[in-house]
Amino acid sequence: MKNVLFIVYYFPPMGGSGVQRPFKFAKYLKEFGWNPIVLCPEPGAYHTFDDSLEEELQSLNIEVHRVEANTPFHRVGQSPRKVKVPGTIAKVLRWLSTFFYIPDNKKSWIEPGLEKALTLFKEKEIDAVFASGPPHSNLMLAQRLKEQTGLPTIMDLRDDWVESHLINYPTALHKNKMQQLEIDTLTKADTLLTINAEIAGSIKSRVLKDVEVIGHGYDPEDFESAEEMASGSLHKLKFLYSGTFYPESRPDSFLKAVYKLIENEPELKNRLELQFQGGLNAQHWKLINDLGLSSMVLDFGYVNHDLAVKNLMNADVLWLNIGQKKNPEIISLGKTSEYFATKKPILGLVPEGSAKEMLLDYGKAFLADPYDVAEIKEQLMNIIECYENDSWPEYSEQVVESYNRRILTGKLATILNKISTQ
Repeated sequence: MKNVLFIVYYFPPMGGSGVQRPFKFAKYLKEFGWNPIVLCPEPGAYHTFDDSLEEELQSLNIEVHRVEANTPFHRVGQSPRKVKVPGTIAKVLRWLSTFFYIPDNKKSWIEPGLEKALTLFKEKEIDAVFASGPPHSNLMLAQRLKEQTGLPTIMDLRDDWVESHLINYPTALHKNKMQQLEIDTLTKADTLLTINAEIAGSIKSRVLKDVEVIGHGYDPEDFESAEEMASGSLHKLKFLYSGTFYPESRPDSFLKAVYKLIENEPELKNRLELQFQGGLNAQHWKLINDLGLSSMVLDFGYVNHDLAVKNLMNADVLWLNIGQKKNPEIISLGKTSEYFATKKPILGLVPEGSAKEMLLDYGKAFLADPYDVAEIKEQLMNIIECYENDSWPEYSEQVVESYNRRILTGKLATILNKISTQ
């Protein structure tokens, strides 16, 4: 079995969407002849920790090496420490971070990470390197390791780099510097990898290098073990939103559409339940209360991934929202593939682009513009009609299976086999 060094930042006990892709790749790679050796910093301060993912990691016998880092999140201590930052403050902090840190505020883990990587290179027979970003500091670490060892290297981007919807550049100089850093880093990879064709095209247009695509996925074992459970109210049509809301992507249009719906049909107020897992903030609750919808809302808050999957299985309709105004067409949320795994109807409030194409391929979806309240209301009415008549659109079993993480990991193993034998 060959060894691949996994350079990651987000890894259990951390939780959240950034953990899932590298962790699940690491989980299944041994089935394809590759042994992952994980290199990551100590968790430090972070907004989300997940006991269920930590327990799963411990059950998998994956070799993990953690290094002490000196990022802003580690100066409060290397041990896990939960820190919650309100959304508006987080947005300001991201802007400040972009002003003072290029490519990101995790870059001070590059030096200790590289030192440990070189030690592992001497101690073990490592055949390839896989680095996943963001943070893009991971990719810079992989670049430096590539320059010093010549190891075949995959650089995986879960978001676009220069044109990320999460980055707002303070000045043109900052963007130019980031773009040059992107080119200097990514051109050193043997293979570039990302999550959808839109991001692949964006990166290729700047780096002038082919980019492979392996999308986000779902772990079939998570859903096999998630027995349907009784949560929420019985005999109500339950809509569930899973995940957090960015400041630019709020639940406002959905909530206003529900308000308009029950304004016309007041009896629906007792027949619908609006579930959220991931946490609603004070601004969200203010709108909920202003619209008089609080009796319809069930907020689970943040839950561990195993319970999150059970809640998905228990809901009647899942909904997602992409309201970012910067490059929304390139966004394909990781939760979408887990929604597919449930085979349930999906309300997609999405613009033209990658996410909409995914939902159209899935089939069992109701689509509306994320800012068009009237259109969302109309789709809510269609959903209620389908629910009452038990006449849902068909989903594509082939599409669902294509997002299986075991299958996606097989594709990653094929790339590793190719670059390690060149």
